[in-house]
Amino acid sequence: MMSEAPRRRLPRWVSTLVVVGLAVLFLFPGPWRDVEDVASTALAPLQMGFSGTMDEAANFVSTITRVRDLADENAAYKDQIDQLQSQVVKMHELEVENADLRNLLSMRDRTGPGALVPVQVIARDDSPYVQAITIDHGAADGVKQDAVVITHQGLVGLVEKVDPTSSKVRLINDLNSSVSVRLQTEARTTGVLRGESQGNLMVIDYIPQTDVVSEGDVVLTSGLGGVYPEGLVVGKVDRIERKDADPFQSAVVQAAVEMDKLERLYVLANSGQ
Repeated sequence: MMSEAPRRRLPRWVSTLVVVGLAVLFLFPGPWRDVEDVASTALAPLQMGFSGTMDEAANFVSTITRVRDLADENAAYKDQIDQLQSQVVKMHELEVENADLRNLLSMRDRTGPGALVPVQVIARDDSPYVQAITIDHGAADGVKQDAVVITHQGLVGLVEKVDPTSSKVRLINDLNSSVSVRLQTEARTTGVLRGESQGNLMVIDYIPQTDVVSEGDVVLTSGLGGVYPEGLVVGKVDRIERKDADPFQSAVVQAAVEMDKLERLYVLANSGQ
């Protein structure tokens, strides 16, 4: 009868090592805490990284919200600026109208009550060789053909054609315009001023060489011919053109009124046919 095989036992030194290890674990827990600390230290960057990511996300959301709030504020400020600019434009127009009314009162003192019809320019002739405008008053408003048109600065032109609600005005700087004028000089020189269709420049020809004419001399309507009343300001002498062999000289005149910036005008209602 075969005997049972003997049971294998662990070497005694292994058992001893296990017992010593357990004793160290219970009797000296400090080193194991160090191991725990090492593990915490190793995981700390991951924890900080996660926490930092959450902070950055919160800051990003806060920045987006602030940007949206600033955009709303800027839109509100822009609306306020637009409103203020609109008010400034209206105030400027009111100032211009008030100045026109003051000028109108001043001119009526010279021309008499009811003599002026306020009008506005509604169109300009687009031909470079024709200096003419269209105003917003016509026969229905009492405007007549050959009526004189002025501003508070001086003479503008003559009504050439009248329709029921509008009129065409030929300006004094047109090539076909002619105005009897007088210079405010000691010689009281008179002549005929003709347009040049070159900006605001006009010319008085056939001035005797013996008459002393200088730059800056004021040019007025003379009243000769009965078309324009006497004493309306036309402009100032810009320069003198003369030749020694010629018995006459010419005066280039700058218009008192800026013909390319006409807006509000006045028609002398008691002039014209």
